[in-house]
Amino acid sequence: MRLVPSSKRPCVLQRSEVRRVPQNRGGFLVGYHVCCVRCGFVTPALQGDAGLEITEAEDPSDFTFSRPLRCTFCRVLMHVSHGELGLEEDADVRNVRYR
Repeated sequence: MRLVPSSKRPCVLQRSEVRRVPQNRGGFLVGYHVCCVRCGFVTPALQGDAGLEITEAEDPSDFTFSRPLRCTFCRVLMHVSHGELGLEEDADVRNVRYR
C-alpha cells in the first residue's frame, strides 16, 4: 500500500497517511508520524530511535525505514520501503475489532 504524505496534524491523520517532522524538508529530519493501516493509530517513527534510520529521496513520497516500525496500538510490524507500506503480523499482534 502506498503511504500518502500529509501536512495534517498527527491527531487527524487518516489510515495510510504520514507526516514528516518537521514539515520543511530543508531542515534536519526528526522523524515521521505514521498512521497504521490496520487500526488507524498514529505511531511516531523517530530517526535514530532503537537503530531506526530513515532515508529520503528528492520526491517527498519516497522514504525508507531501515527496520520495521511496530504500531503502538495493534502491534503489527510496518515495513516502509520507498513510500510503500507492508504489514507483517507476528505473535505480538493484538486482535483489534471495531463494532
